[in-house]
Amino acid sequence: MTGFVIGAVALALLAVLCVALPLLRGGGRPRAPVAALAAAGLLVAGSAAIYLARSNASWVAPATTASGTSVSELVERTRRDPADRAAWLQLAQEYTNIEQYALALRAYDRANTLGGGNDPAALAGMGEAMLLGGGTARADTASDLFERALKLDPHSPKALFYSGLLAMNAGRLELARSRFSAMLELDPPQSVRTALTGQIATIDRMLHPPIDAATLMDVDVDVAPALRARVPAGATLFVFVRNPAGGPPLAVRRLGASLPQHVQLSALDSMLGPKAIAAGQTVTLVARLSAAAKPTQSSGDLYGETSYRAGKDGRRRVLIDHVVP
Repeated sequence: MTGFVIGAVALALLAVLCVALPLLRGGGRPRAPVAALAAAGLLVAGSAAIYLARSNASWVAPATTASGTSVSELVERTRRDPADRAAWLQLAQEYTNIEQYALALRAYDRANTLGGGNDPAALAGMGEAMLLGGGTARADTASDLFERALKLDPHSPKALFYSGLLAMNAGRLELARSRFSAMLELDPPQSVRTALTGQIATIDRMLHPPIDAATLMDVDVDVAPALRARVPAGATLFVFVRNPAGGPPLAVRRLGASLPQHVQLSALDSMLGPKAIAAGQTVTLVARLSAAAKPTQSSGDLYGETSYRAGKDGRRRVLIDHVVP
């Protein structure tokens, strides 16, 4: 991928995260998933529209690589020498650049086969083509490819970037932070460095949110031994604060599913405003493991709950010991 494309993709996707994540998290206000999706769509569509309107590129001329070689010439090169791994990699990247993701995936797969099935550039490229061409439907497979690529090449910018995005989407903020930090060490362009630094700062605020001591709810979340084997790979942990009388959640925290895990919430996490939870108020804390990474419960989710007096009960335990029918 050329430096321009890396920068454009990084900045566009980081912009989506910067706008959408606060809307999804709430930050003391009601969560707005529809607005988050709309904002993400506008950013992506708007970026594409501006580029099409302002670009001087000819969209009818033969697609060429940065070196001026046409895609058809690369195809011919691979036809003449089907064992030319470098040509397959170059062709795959150019297919990605012109948004021919299915063709890119096939070319990367061929390069990976020529590399003995362990080519980090090809594996990362396959993951990228899957994500860009199929969205979240193939995210799990793409994630596995990025992890394989990083085991072979811990400095792969593509694998670091996309695996960081997937980690954020799954609520695995510590992993996302480590991947974005590793990208900074690769000396990216200044515009990308600025965006990454801002995203890391956002993650730090999410990992260490401000706490209101008067309404602190301090819990250790763990799963019952009988259910530990049923925790799905890549699960997301949601911790909800609910009014025992019913109604929408008063607060929620989305986290990675590493257990046991220490979690602190307070009135500052409330989606209905900081006055929605009062000091000494009795609430119900619910911890739920979701395979689908959705705040709404699904059949097969694992959960547990306990009663808690905000700011009064000290550090307590929430044991996940039930299964949603």
